Amino acid sequence: MSLCFSSYNEAYQTMFTEYKDIVSVKEASIMLNTGRKQIYKLLKQGKLDKLEHNAKGFLITKRSIVAYVLNASQEVSA
Repeated sequence: MSLCFSSYNEAYQTMFTEYKDIVSVKEASIMLNTGRKQIYKLLKQGKLDKLEHNAKGFLITKRSIVAYVLNASQEVSA
C-alpha cells in the first residue's frame, strides 16, 4: 500500500488531524495501531522523535509519526 501525498506538509495536514502536535506513548500506539512496547522500541531505534520525559512518560512528535508512516509505506511499495 502506498500513500499518495504531493508533499510531507500535505501528509502532515491530512493524517491524524484529531491528535495534537505532541502525543503520549499511548496515543502513538493508537495512531500506529500497535502496542506500547513497539512504540518504545521505535523510540530506542530513533525512528520516532521523543521529547523530554515527563511524569507520565515520553512525549512524541506527531511529525515523526507521520514521517515514520510515510517511510514505512515507501518501503512496502518498493
